[in-house]
Amino acid sequence: MLRFCCVLLLLLSACDTGEDQDEFENQAFSEPSGFTRTSVSGEIQSKDDDDWRISPAYFGRVVIDPAFPNPAPSGETVAIPVRVRLSNSVQGGLEITSYDADGIPRRLDSIPDARDPGSYVFRFLPRTLGVTGLVRVFIVDTQGGLVSYGDIQMNE
Repeated sequence: MLRFCCVLLLLLSACDTGEDQDEFENQAFSEPSGFTRTSVSGEIQSKDDDDWRISPAYFGRVVIDPAFPNPAPSGETVAIPVRVRLSNSVQGGLEITSYDADGIPRRLDSIPDARDPGSYVFRFLPRTLGVTGLVRVFIVDTQGGLVSYGDIQMNE
């Protein structure tokens, strides 16, 4: 009976995580609204609580720091620091993507070794998207699982 209760408890908690992940993904694919303002050195000047949250599926395993600089001048590289806390906690590495001016998803950078614990940095040029204004970027594992998202103000 105790074993049955433990299995039932695990199944119920898995359902909650799945529902939480679905809700997180629904929020991620909503319209961008606000951004965490950062300096060229990464210092946070104002914080948007919706930016760079970690999905329930990756909570406690990955930490994402805000993109900088943000707003992002089109001729400068944007950096997004990532820390992986546990070995093999990321399936196949990480990628950062967004939609270009034609609405086509584009991979901006990847970290293929992110399954190993350590600090990593995504780097990309905003002008590769050909868009200006507030843009949502997504951090995903190579299996397509959403890890985090945030908004970047792309300047001309």
